[in-house]
Amino acid sequence: MTEPIAGDRKAGIVGVFDRAASTYDQVGVTFFGPVARSLVDRTAPRHGERVLDLGCGRGSSALLAARAVGPSGRVLATDLAPQMVGGLRTRASDLPWLEVELGDAEHPPPGPWHVIQASLVLFFLPDLDAALDRYRAALAPRGRLGFTWFGAADESWAPVYDAIVGALPEEDRPPRDVTSSGPFESVDALESHLGEHGFGDVVTTDVRLEVDFVDAEQWWAWTWSQGQRALLEAHERHGTLDALHEVVDPMLHERAAADGALSWWTDVRCTVARP
Repeated sequence: MTEPIAGDRKAGIVGVFDRAASTYDQVGVTFFGPVARSLVDRTAPRHGERVLDLGCGRGSSALLAARAVGPSGRVLATDLAPQMVGGLRTRASDLPWLEVELGDAEHPPPGPWHVIQASLVLFFLPDLDAALDRYRAALAPRGRLGFTWFGAADESWAPVYDAIVGALPEEDRPPRDVTSSGPFESVDALESHLGEHGFGDVVTTDVRLEVDFVDAEQWWAWTWSQGQRALLEAHERHGTLDALHEVVDPMLHERAAADGALSWWTDVRCTVARP
């Protein structure tokens, strides 16, 4: 990927999450909290340790890490989206050892860090290879790199996703699914890739998350509040959002339980490795 294309892609991702910040993890859907818990349970920051939390969002994993290391430790949480950074600073006001800064997950601040962790972030990076090399260099001896990524998901929702993507012009459709391709294609591929960059003692575990929505309106709100917002914004630009609702709403109605509730599941993988 050439540098201008990579920069454009990164800027686009940052913009989406910055615009989503006001509702990110705030629409009543339980998702990011359990993902963060699965990560921090496995990176296992200890009292007094130094933790770098990359792509922190509103801080689900950074806050857990800060409580684990206590006031004798340090957590630095970084994100490229200013609105995410501002939101976490407010939430962390009672944890002075948790610092929050604008920062690029591809370029970690100098260590040594006992833990570098990133929740649902690394598959967005245009240059994962360079980032992994930097993480290895920034980790303390026997430090831990931990991150979450996606495994299998509820294929029964594929028609809904296909309807959203298929109605967009080709140039606005997302590239092949970066969350499950390349190094993220399988556990074996990912662990082999980490080995090529000097990491060992790699352990990957799967956690299945059942995600519930009270109704279709909450599902739409949740979709607007996270990365798939990019697809809905593309429909807005083309004036096709109302038409999309006319196609997707009946599909959601067919899926709904008698009380209107909807459910979806996904496997979230947590990988921990050491340099």
